[in-house]
Amino acid sequence: MKLIMNKLMIKGNNEEGFVLIIALMIMVVLTVIGIAATFNTTTELQIAGNDRIHKETFYDADGGTEFATEVLEQNIACLDFAANGSGSQSIGTSADITIDGHIAVSGAPSSLVMWQNVMGRWRDSGVSYPSDAARDLWYPPVYAAGQPHTNLTVEGIADLAPGTSILQNAGYLGLGRSAAAGGVTLDYEIYSQHVGDRNSESRIRIEWKHAVGKEDPHCRYN
Repeated sequence: MKLIMNKLMIKGNNEEGFVLIIALMIMVVLTVIGIAATFNTTTELQIAGNDRIHKETFYDADGGTEFATEVLEQNIACLDFAANGSGSQSIGTSADITIDGHIAVSGAPSSLVMWQNVMGRWRDSGVSYPSDAARDLWYPPVYAAGQPHTNLTVEGIADLAPGTSILQNAGYLGLGRSAAAGGVTLDYEIYSQHVGDRNSESRIRIEWKHAVGKEDPHCRYN
């Protein structure tokens, strides 16, 4: 009888050891799953953060083209920003100026009359543009190294606008009467580069057409 009890006790002890091993294996599996889930969540957060920064940088660069077109139109109307120049002032001791304190114009002569920049002014310069070293405009006017900012360049060409013609025959006179319309346009390429957070960068190119004779008569900077 005593021998049988010992066998039963031994059998019971062996089962408890097996259950402990199973429990440890389950804990290991759950730990691995938890680590994998944590790693996957961290990766997803990084992807979402990078996507947010990319979109912000893109739309900031796109918004820069809006600034550039307005300043370009004012440059065509005001010529060298000379007329009604109360909205422009120098940046420190440099020849650069700011317009209403929001956007800076390079003091280089080609930038002060950027509307005259010929096609290839920047493209054929052999340097990367727009950049901190090659730009007509930028904002904010003052920024520290590494801070977000936008650089802009402008170049264009004069072109003849497509014309239209109406020809009518005055039968009682036996003569032809006609009316035609056309003109000259200034076709521009505007490049925008925005340098954003975490060294992100986005570049955008747009085309802008100005109809000669449609300049803003008020010549304002705001």
